[in-house]
Amino acid sequence: MRVRRGCYYPTDAWLALTDGERFQLAVAAHAWTHPDTVFCGETALFLRGLPVVKVPPTIDVATPSTTRLGVRPPSFAVRGTAERSVRALGSAPPPLRRHFHATVTPQEVRGCLAVPLAEALVETMVHAKFARALTVADGVLRLDAAAPLLDRQPVLEALAALRYATHRRRCEAIASLARAGAESPGESVSRALMLRFGFPEPVLQCEYADGQGRLGRTDFTWRSGPQATPTPSGKERVGEFDGWGKYFDSGLTGGEDPVAVVKREKRRENRLLALGHPVLRWTWAELEQPARFRSMLLSAGLQASRSAAFAL
Repeated sequence: MRVRRGCYYPTDAWLALTDGERFQLAVAAHAWTHPDTVFCGETALFLRGLPVVKVPPTIDVATPSTTRLGVRPPSFAVRGTAERSVRALGSAPPPLRRHFHATVTPQEVRGCLAVPLAEALVETMVHAKFARALTVADGVLRLDAAAPLLDRQPVLEALAALRYATHRRRCEAIASLARAGAESPGESVSRALMLRFGFPEPVLQCEYADGQGRLGRTDFTWRSGPQATPTPSGKERVGEFDGWGKYFDSGLTGGEDPVAVVKREKRRENRLLALGHPVLRWTWAELEQPARFRSMLLSAGLQASRSAAFAL
């Protein structure tokens, strides 16, 4: 199969890769065929290891030319009609997107050239959907939570370079909402939906303990207030985003058996319930259906100030 013109890869090996690995390979193939390419936007953040929602929707490249901007279809191709060929076609890398950059000061990142971190962040906050933009803003803040994003000189310079005031205001709003306590893309997307629907903003990573000892941190905690009706026990609600990595990613589980991880997580939930804390759980399935996620939070006693029409 052809990843792009001049770059070929075994079909079976391509199918064995994760989505992130395929995206990385497609970026490397473009850099190999066009060594002077400077990657920007969400692609530049991905190359730096920043968390993104799944993989970037386009391979973002910077160009000083105002012609041929926008999205260009990929040159990905697979021969044959066998089942594995059809599967490979269904896992094609995203298209290339050219972004105008009047000047570029590239940095080497993982063997590729990329725009500086702050520039990539601001560009993503301008162009990406709210949930994707908030995810990368959370991730950049988490790298160094000592200073808010809007107190950082490189970010301020990148904002000042924006041509349109509407873009600048959007970036400032998203940057002000960034929280270092959001520890995964799923948690960031959850927050994005809560904010868009007007739910009360939860406290992140609260510590809990009972008579047996430390229970650990919860992803989200809602204290009682105007938009959170009191619970029967009077204790605050807690929420947990269940990404599959929590159970099956050996890097997160330390190699622990997934069944053992599930049992341990269930015991932890039972201890939280015994303390009187209602526990809400959701997965990517709920986040990919925002109206369903909104209904779940409403059923749990939280109040939204906006309708389901505000789905991302």
